[in-house]
Amino acid sequence: MNEAGRTLAVITFSLLLASAPRGALAQQPSIVGTWEWTRKSNGCSEQYIYRDDGTASIRRADKHTENTYLVSWAPEPNGRYKLTMTTVKDDGGQDCAGSTEDGTGRRRTVYVLFSPSRETMIQCDSPAGADCIGPLRRTAQ
Repeated sequence: MNEAGRTLAVITFSLLLASAPRGALAQQPSIVGTWEWTRKSNGCSEQYIYRDDGTASIRRADKHTENTYLVSWAPEPNGRYKLTMTTVKDDGGQDCAGSTEDGTGRRRTVYVLFSPSRETMIQCDSPAGADCIGPLRRTAQ
């Protein structure tokens, strides 16, 4: 490749990088790992174990569920990532909110906002940040 060709290639590559969405250049945070938090209102602990195969185990007080999940590749404009989860098995028991309802087959969408360290996050019921829980702390990768 001659000098003009190399210059054109560098300019083309630079333009492609400049036109890429800002979030696409940053490393996407990983939700994989064990996350825990304790509700201040009643001292009840919750544990979320997200696996890299798209499955998750959730324990809330005496309730344990097995789930599948999908996280969006790109964040919403406000930095939150859309997480869709479906409960495939509910072992019963009472959760931290006092509910004993069977959630099998239930599909739920939450919006996750990671801290800059990516070692804590909050989960909200809306992209705007309403009805959030957390912060959940990563206790294992």
